[in-house]
Amino acid sequence: MAPKRGKAEEEEAVKGKEPKPWLVIVLVAALVIMSGGLVYLYLTGGHAAAGLEARGNGRPAQIHKLTLEDIVVNLSDPGLRRYLRTKITLEYSDSRLERELNEKIHRVRDAVIGVLRSKKTGELSQEDALKRELLAVINSQLEGGQVEELYFEEFIIQ
Repeated sequence: MAPKRGKAEEEEAVKGKEPKPWLVIVLVAALVIMSGGLVYLYLTGGHAAAGLEARGNGRPAQIHKLTLEDIVVNLSDPGLRRYLRTKITLEYSDSRLERELNEKIHRVRDAVIGVLRSKKTGELSQEDALKRELLAVINSQLEGGQVEELYFEEFIIQ
């Protein structure tokens, strides 16, 4: 038969199994963070906004696109003969803009070619800045709406 433990030894064993205060704090903090995340998901409908405005019926706006024909331009690098070949797709949500884009496609292409022709090879590495500049020049040609996004489907420098 095993020797009986004293009352002091049993209390010592029970004290060793008490949760540590830092562990309780970490668990409570994790619970609060997870609860906040669940509340956020509930309030946003389970997903974040897609970046386009929703129409009155709660559905996201329909996306329309127009792909410009291939654009080939000489770059403005002094002493070098380099060119850029690119294919650009424009996205917009206003269906009325499609007609205006088709009517003014020559102006849009000319504006894009003017911006690209003025660039040096090094300036083309900043894709986000180039996209913003192209969107600004394209939207300056339009009156009935705005192009929201611009995508390079092809971008070759030689």
